[in-house]
Amino acid sequence: MVNARICGRMAGVAVVLLVPAFSFGAGFALFEHGARGVAMAGAFGATADDPTALYYNPAGIAFLEGTQAAGGAYFIALASDFNGTDPYPGKGYSASQKSQVFFPPHVYLTGRLSENLRWGVALNAPFGLGTWWDDDFAGRYITKRADLKVFNLNPNLAYRLSDNAALAVGLDYYVAGIDLTRSIGVINPYTQTVAEVGQVHLYSDNNFGLGCNIAFLGKLGHGVSLGLGYRSRVKVYFEGNASFVQFPTGYNDFDAIVGRQIPFDRNPKVESRIEFPDEIRLALGWRGVRWGVGLDVMKMGWSSFTELPIDIKEFPTLSSVRPEHYKDSLTYRLGVEYKRSATWAWQFGFLYDETPVPTESVSPLLPDADRIGLTIGFSKQLNEKMRLDVGYMHLDFPRRSTKGKDHDNFNGTYENQAELLGFTVVYKF
Repeated sequence: MVNARICGRMAGVAVVLLVPAFSFGAGFALFEHGARGVAMAGAFGATADDPTALYYNPAGIAFLEGTQAAGGAYFIALASDFNGTDPYPGKGYSASQKSQVFFPPHVYLTGRLSENLRWGVALNAPFGLGTWWDDDFAGRYITKRADLKVFNLNPNLAYRLSDNAALAVGLDYYVAGIDLTRSIGVINPYTQTVAEVGQVHLYSDNNFGLGCNIAFLGKLGHGVSLGLGYRSRVKVYFEGNASFVQFPTGYNDFDAIVGRQIPFDRNPKVESRIEFPDEIRLALGWRGVRWGVGLDVMKMGWSSFTELPIDIKEFPTLSSVRPEHYKDSLTYRLGVEYKRSATWAWQFGFLYDETPVPTESVSPLLPDADRIGLTIGFSKQLNEKMRLDVGYMHLDFPRRSTKGKDHDNFNGTYENQAELLGFTVVYKF
């Protein structure tokens, strides 16, 4: 029979290893909230001349006429490849994420309260994360599958100060949920190798957070416009449960000791929190008879995400605080629109998005890197009341290496790519 004290220590290691997968990286912000704006690479903050302005610059709705609505979705296909390096999982090891398609929606509605005052309500998904690796993936003790969904219900009031200036204020009401799965690994004293003794599934109910936003749009003359916007940080406190499943190893006494250390027969409560970053947008635009140009610079305040606490009060040995130390990041967006006729327009764009994720936090959970994007799209006026916008974006992520610095000692390089295709229907009542 194996020494019980040794097994107890090994099972204790499993308890420590349960926690890190409950970490989110940064770089999981979503900007796809209107096909015309995305087709201009998101450089829409100084144009903001349809209901999607409620995301890009809510002050823009002050210049709209009548009651207007917009709605649509984006389809996002992600690909991620991993190549290992020494010491673990070693040179020659490679893996790829399973194919997934995400489709975050966006809905906008705006109307008039008085001659200069308008209201607007937006619903979109400002953040999201989805990764999915095979069950035999070498990094399964870090993560197998992760799913973060965040929806924002965003009411706004916009006041037209003059024919050339407007101001807007609003509330950001976040509804968020998380779902994470990973394997539990313990060194088997019989074989002196890591044994997969079980699986933990962490999941939360819908949790809520509240923030605010303010925006300004000024028309400077000669077709030039200036947009400014700010969205505050939003802190969400997550409450959920952990579900544990034990896998037999073939060593009954070892399995029994592991079973006493980990609550395979319980679903203990789990608590955590994430402070989603604030956002500052500076936008310049120019509109002519046929051509329009937009330039947006955004700063995302990811430095608010310094650590991630995990609290399992019933089993304190499962609790942990994971350091993150993310940094603020900048995004540069350039877009062009060409109005071919009264019913047709084409859009093009380019973007560069800095990753806020430090090297030590790069992992299979979020193998993030800087992003370079190319966009194209069109707008078609279907009739006097309805317009269809279609946009496509290709995102390329330069190869990112952990450089042997990652928290989880899982070494290698990641290569990512994303394709985005979306549509928005704009309707004037």
